[in-house]
Amino acid sequence: MKINLNAGISMLEVVITLSILSVVSVASVWLVFTTLSLRDQALATTATNESLRVFSRTLSKAVQGASVVSGTPTSLLLTSISECWSFVYDATAKNVRYSQIVAQGCTPNPSPSTLFFPSYSEVTSFNFSVSPLATGGRQVFASGVVNTILPFENYQINFSDTFTNVVD
Repeated sequence: MKINLNAGISMLEVVITLSILSVVSVASVWLVFTTLSLRDQALATTATNESLRVFSRTLSKAVQGASVVSGTPTSLLLTSISECWSFVYDATAKNVRYSQIVAQGCTPNPSPSTLFFPSYSEVTSFNFSVSPLATGGRQVFASGVVNTILPFENYQINFSDTFTNVVD
């Protein structure tokens, strides 16, 4: 029986094999991170749009039912016959704090504690504007920038909404 002393793998074969393995590994890792980024982008977009939709609907309901509307650039206080709403922009927490009191003769809480937007969202700027209408009532304008921050993706959107109160 003959033994072949040259029956092994050459250094060139090892280098080629490791190169191919490295390319496949890098492509696999890139594919995983791309998938996670796309997932976070879809989640961030959906979560931000849903938060803004709920905020707009809540603010619209509060403004339309209010008999007294007052505000500053960072706060909005609304009073109706049986309900009081407070919306206050907190620049430190980068969120809008709100409260709702359901009681007759209530007064809006000027320092609400509940955060409106989820913890992974930052409201980087926010502004309220209240102006009287010639027909009576008030027009409330709210605008700002919401940034949703997830591990693999950030999503930022500017928003502005106008609400009309005709009860005042």
